[in-house]
Amino acid sequence: MFNLLVRRKATAQEQPAGMRCIRCAHFRNSPDYLEREIKGLNTLSSGYASVRKDDGICLKNDVYLSAHDWCEKFETR
Repeated sequence: MFNLLVRRKATAQEQPAGMRCIRCAHFRNSPDYLEREIKGLNTLSSGYASVRKDDGICLKNDVYLSAHDWCEKFETR
């Protein structure tokens, strides 16, 4: 099971250009994947919920986070 973490958002000066989670090989955010991994999600809502936006799961860090976060473990898809 993944961890829910509150992560500090990087400022524009701190974030390397193009290294966002949405572009990382370790990031998964398809609604079907999230519904499989987050047991009970479709009981409360669904993986297609608009409030989720582009959020997803990082397989490398085992966390649920925004697609616009980044880390030093970034790998291009």
